[in-house]
Amino acid sequence: MDEATDPVSGLPWLGADAPGLQACVAEGRRVLFAEIALDRFVGLVDGLGEDTAGRALAVAADRIAAFALPKGRLWRLRGACLLLASDDADALADPEAWAQRLLAELAAPLSVPPYSLEINGSIGLAVYPDDAPTLAATLSAADRALYAAQRSGVGRALRHAASGAAGPSVPVFTHALAKALARDELELHYQPFVDAADGRIAGVEALLRWRAPDGRLLAPPQFLPRAEQLGLMRGISGWVLDRVIADARHWRRAGFDDLRIAVNVSTVQLLEDDLVNQLETRLAAADVAFDQFEIELSESTLLRDVDRIRDTLRRLRSCGVGLTLDDFGMGGAGLVQLPRYPLSKIKIDRDFTGEIAHDQGQAAIARAIIAMGRQLHLKVMAEGVESEAQVGYLRRADCDQLQGFLFSGPKPLAEVDPLLRQRYLRPELFAQGAASRTLLLVDDEENVLRALQRVFRRDGYRVLAASRVQEAFELLASNEVQVIVSDQRMNDVSGTEFLGRVKELYPRTVRLILSGYTDLATVTEAINKGAIYRFLTKPWDEEDLRHHIREAFRTWEGLQ
Repeated sequence: MDEATDPVSGLPWLGADAPGLQACVAEGRRVLFAEIALDRFVGLVDGLGEDTAGRALAVAADRIAAFALPKGRLWRLRGACLLLASDDADALADPEAWAQRLLAELAAPLSVPPYSLEINGSIGLAVYPDDAPTLAATLSAADRALYAAQRSGVGRALRHAASGAAGPSVPVFTHALAKALARDELELHYQPFVDAADGRIAGVEALLRWRAPDGRLLAPPQFLPRAEQLGLMRGISGWVLDRVIADARHWRRAGFDDLRIAVNVSTVQLLEDDLVNQLETRLAAADVAFDQFEIELSESTLLRDVDRIRDTLRRLRSCGVGLTLDDFGMGGAGLVQLPRYPLSKIKIDRDFTGEIAHDQGQAAIARAIIAMGRQLHLKVMAEGVESEAQVGYLRRADCDQLQGFLFSGPKPLAEVDPLLRQRYLRPELFAQGAASRTLLLVDDEENVLRALQRVFRRDGYRVLAASRVQEAFELLASNEVQVIVSDQRMNDVSGTEFLGRVKELYPRTVRLILSGYTDLATVTEAINKGAIYRFLTKPWDEEDLRHHIREAFRTWEGLQ
């Protein structure tokens, strides 16, 4: 029997009795089956239309075929899901590594004129007959592996687990997800964000969760990819909007009428012609104002049906709705997009804040985003804040708002109300003002640190001490330090290298080396690069050392 060809992808449609499929497992030879799903393809259809999405699917299929052939065979399985069978020796030797190479090929931009699209994929793997004794069982195993890969995030490849692994089968999960709305199993949790000036709660972000029938509370990456494949996103997006408006009404009646509520709105909703009218009707019925809401947009949304999206956003902004660009720098929209849309806020992705207190690259990116936000009259919020050092650095970089588990994780409505009544989260982190004359001492010998502390405390300085460079960076992030004195030879890094990094992160500090080792070349290079202000030697003369530190503080004051 001939296999029917799909006119969109140009691939044969897969049937259970497809002769090409049966031939793959003839004579019992080992075959790798890879079920490949293009992530968030439904959003692509909604945003760019079926024609463009179809052409993207065809280009992606060509790329997959070029990677896998001639050792493989490719079919269209359903929607944006393809099935690949391969007896390639490398693929069978290490299926996961082979699949990661395929994902890397797929992740490169696809040319679909007039667009250049980035489409990630997820892959489920199963090997016949290693993972299952029959063809049908092997295909089912690959489908289960794909489901697990999609639940674990975007761009993942997983092989079928051995029997006995926990979790529902794909059909059971899919059926349960399709009924989630009707069974009232979706929930909204809220994560506060605070004003970086004083820790006051500025608003909350609505985050979707699914309370699955087995009792697990699932986050969006664990079920939304499958929901997109099932065409459920329109209904889910509408439910989220209704729930957020109801909760906004609750908070307004409780006296929190100045609370901002951030909610993700899908591309599907933004492309609806009557979205603004729908919102106006719903908000009026609930006695909730437009300006209580902030709509969060992904960068990829700005690349869809540009004119319609821009028009909708302008109408929303004119009504008082805040518009936030989420995960800025991660979605590929480019800087050129920012001035073209009526945005009010950008969010620094957690990938740029995790090591911000001591990583020069992350710190530079964050400072650049904050400075750009200032120039464009946008608020800037940093997410993923989990340490006091991050708070200190971001505040000194003039970030406007902070969000992260240091303040609060996502919580259900009932647990958010007590936080709102507090008004401030972790106020002790914001109580410390800019301290005058703060001196940081860095030396890996504890006895030297103690001796130096005794010398300088009599002069009224606020003295901080660190025996490790990592500890020093945390102190710098959390405190306003004017002068730094560092040893040259330390266990983890040299003093000149440490102060060179400090110069990039905290250029207004005055930096000195205090060392018993004099390497003229190192000293000269450090001074020429501006990494250090002065090189002092051990053992020190106490009065002379105190004089140099007084001069360092005067130098700092003269630079202000």
